[in-house]
Amino acid sequence: MAGTRYQVNWPWREELPDLPENRGLAKGRLKSLVNKLEKHPELMKRYDAIFQDQLRNGMIEKVERTQNDGFKHYLPHHVVITPAKATTKLKIVYNASAKTRKEHKSLNECLKSGPVLLHNLCGILMRFRLHKIGMVSDKEKAFLQTGSQPSQRDVTRFLWLKDCETPIVDETHIQEYRFCRVPFGVVSSPFLLGVECHLDIYKTKWAKQLMENIYMDNVITGVDSVNEAVDMYKSAKCIFNEGKMNLREWMTNSDDVRSAKPNDDRSVGDTTKVLGHLWTARMTRLL
Repeated sequence: MAGTRYQVNWPWREELPDLPENRGLAKGRLKSLVNKLEKHPELMKRYDAIFQDQLRNGMIEKVERTQNDGFKHYLPHHVVITPAKATTKLKIVYNASAKTRKEHKSLNECLKSGPVLLHNLCGILMRFRLHKIGMVSDKEKAFLQTGSQPSQRDVTRFLWLKDCETPIVDETHIQEYRFCRVPFGVVSSPFLLGVECHLDIYKTKWAKQLMENIYMDNVITGVDSVNEAVDMYKSAKCIFNEGKMNLREWMTNSDDVRSAKPNDDRSVGDTTKVLGHLWTARMTRLL
């Protein structure tokens, strides 16, 4: 529904999946992670800051170990550094394929992946190149904008430290969390993003164009005039905001279109990756 956050259930393969609790595995992985982060105190603080920001924004919530609203399962996590990316240089990656034993099932094995909703890459790139004014954007924290039902959240628990200044991994110093949103790393997450479902509500030419030219969390499209570009930008922002989603990091090869956007919506720099291809907007001449 427009104006509210979408809430989804996990698409289980079976009504009562044989999913182990696996807390011991998550605790062991946490020990290894903390040992690694202890050698880099600033990295530890940045890692912790991501959790604190997600907690403030309602993306995750604290839970007690004894609390149980359904199946209980834990996601091990680790750090990935992407220095070339403009926005998120440190990323927390969750492993929903982790197993306690070979014969046990992982969370991903208990869930359906859902139908593939991705559009043809070649078609998106060809349409992008046909326009005089190219426009690309990124859906902010795409996998954390769709809510999960409270009864479904316990399968996305994870462990972290109560205080990163005291990096001791024992029961006194461990805090349990669970996701209130759909996290990246779960096999069903791309299907549950909900972008196509949301755009289908709006019977406008811009909604249709956005739907045809979105790939995962990236919008790759264009128009042939400055007025059209500004109109599409405003319409896209409004449509996504009504679904509690935000399009950010807008890049274009038109100075007039760039100046029409607020500074916090503009991309940093003039070069970005467009479906794996490097695009330098300042060097792209208008036809």
